[in-house]
Amino acid sequence: MTAETPKCFADELQAAQEECARELIHIPGAVQSFGVLLSFDSSIRRVWQVSANVRQHLGLTVNECLGASAAGILGSSLLGRIRRGLANSDRLPGAMTVTRKLAGVSRKLHVVAYRSGDAVIVELEQLEGSARYRWLSLVNDWIAKLVETRTENEVLNRLCDAVRSITGYNRSLIYAFDDDWNGKVLAESRDGVLPPLMDQHFPASDIPPQVRAMYGNNRIRVIADAQAEAAPLVPAMNPANGSPLDLSQGYLRAVSPIHCDYMQNMGVRSSLSVAIYSDSRLWGLVSCHSQAPLSLSPSARDSVATLVEVASQRLFLLKAEADAHYRQQIHDNRVQLAHGVQERHAPRDLVQQHAEHWRQLFRVEGIALVYLGEITRSGKTPDEDQVRELTNWLDAELKEPEPWATTSLSASGYPKAEAIQSSCCGLLAMPLLIDMDARGWLLMFRPEQFEMIPWAGKPEKVAEVRDGRTVLSPRTSFASWVEEVSGKSAAWHPAELNAARDLGDDLAVIAAAHEITRLNEYLRRERKALAEANQHLEKVANTDSLTGTLNRYRIEHLVQMSMANAERYGQPFSLLLFDLDHFKQINDTYGHNVGDRILKTLVNSLTEGLREGDQLGRWGGEEFLVLAANTVIDDAAIFAERLRGLVLATEFGLDESVTISIGVAEWGKGDTMKSLLVRADRAMYEAKHSGRNRVCLGRVDQ
Repeated sequence: MTAETPKCFADELQAAQEECARELIHIPGAVQSFGVLLSFDSSIRRVWQVSANVRQHLGLTVNECLGASAAGILGSSLLGRIRRGLANSDRLPGAMTVTRKLAGVSRKLHVVAYRSGDAVIVELEQLEGSARYRWLSLVNDWIAKLVETRTENEVLNRLCDAVRSITGYNRSLIYAFDDDWNGKVLAESRDGVLPPLMDQHFPASDIPPQVRAMYGNNRIRVIADAQAEAAPLVPAMNPANGSPLDLSQGYLRAVSPIHCDYMQNMGVRSSLSVAIYSDSRLWGLVSCHSQAPLSLSPSARDSVATLVEVASQRLFLLKAEADAHYRQQIHDNRVQLAHGVQERHAPRDLVQQHAEHWRQLFRVEGIALVYLGEITRSGKTPDEDQVRELTNWLDAELKEPEPWATTSLSASGYPKAEAIQSSCCGLLAMPLLIDMDARGWLLMFRPEQFEMIPWAGKPEKVAEVRDGRTVLSPRTSFASWVEEVSGKSAAWHPAELNAARDLGDDLAVIAAAHEITRLNEYLRRERKALAEANQHLEKVANTDSLTGTLNRYRIEHLVQMSMANAERYGQPFSLLLFDLDHFKQINDTYGHNVGDRILKTLVNSLTEGLREGDQLGRWGGEEFLVLAANTVIDDAAIFAERLRGLVLATEFGLDESVTISIGVAEWGKGDTMKSLLVRADRAMYEAKHSGRNRVCLGRVDQ
């Protein structure tokens, strides 16, 4: 809304946007013309409703269908298969292909069936009996090409080419959602008929919440012809309860009038959308467009779905590998910092030593360490007085010992943000818990990032009056419109926040070690105080402050000792690397306090299941490592299964079960710390990708 926009119009526009978000797209009361819909009672005995185009597809009139027996329409064989398939499920596990003689004509039909309330819906599409396309061979060829990809961009581009090749659409593209549900086109394939949309942004209002939610029911949406007249359901309402029929799970659902206008304004008549999910969140869409009507066969839809699934797995595997590489860089740096604990380096010395590397890892221009009133700066930062004022504000505002980040310090509420805007627009602040009475800060600064964002048309919708109501009309132009964004820095990635937490923990240990050394020098004659300080140092350096188990530095040291014993004396050992399944979801749903409680409960439960000589340590975040001494991989697998079952049986106080995925690897001759952990890590990720809550083995020959 601009400054000139009248408030009355703004109110109407807001009301129209809210009404758009409430549009009941799941109950359109009609289907697209490329198939026919039949609604039956829950026992599948009689036809309740039928789409008006039934004669076109089945050669039967509406009156011949309504009230007719299911066996008479579907045939006893197909009816039996549907009843068996829906006996314990709301949807058939897969589509069926049958040949049925209706109205004297033999018809080959593609059949989809699902429950909707107290009705059973059967969707039928006619298949060309003579069309025999080698879909399997074609899909296998593209799968082989997708598996060969080495970068995320290569996966996306190859998927676009594959989908357009199979379907014949004029344009296929992939766009990903941001945190606000705006979409950006990351890859595209075209034949030149439709204009390019590469790198264009689409506003969240283009795909409102109820549309995004619909992909959870059916990940594929086909619109054969947005300008074709839909076939209404007869009767319009379920005769049993007078309610409209929910078509969320079907392929034939008619198209929203607003979306029809949207497609017309976009210059396309047919489309295909396939959802891409990362875990349980909608990550993005494969979207295809054709200037002319295009009816996609069920075989083609299935082929596209298969390719999207394979490409998604490859995409997120590459993302996981990139994250693992980043974590390895952080780990290598932490190993170096560990020497700071041993050598009692002052925190400011370590900052000066590692600052340039940290600036690269965290993509920042400046770093500041505030420790016991002393400020150490590196790179482009506010001056010392400004840093001190900033940390005073952070001390007052932030009470939790967690990393805090913002892309706009001024928007976060800091009253003096404007004065340091040039050097500090984005801020990542990590509190350093040195002891009960002292808290330091590690600050990372990002400058303001001016950004030119290209949009596929100006991201707005126009309110207009239809039938006495103010409704939204899609924008009429998709010509590129550039938005200038200022006052924000580059976004902070979750991996960077986790790395900051690890770095802060290390610096806190180093700071504590340094402070203890200083106190030891000052209180040299106080032997009791010296012993207590050393005991505190040992605890801080070797145990995890949250769970009380061994920290990463200590468990790594024990693994190295085990490797030396294995090399010298032939004593076998195995590693069990595991983490909690869906832990981010637990944190997001219940909060970090509950997440911390879950981690503590997990450690307490597992400690009871450890054998004599076994060591448990926190590897990082929700990831843990068990060092199983004198254990070969097969025995370790049995041990891992026991631990997995122990966790599954533990009461965590949540509505859902808490599970772990475990990767097991045995030390072999020639193994390094890295190679052993890589096998365990890969096995753990295999457990993740295989469905979670399981154990996978990382053998040397794999």
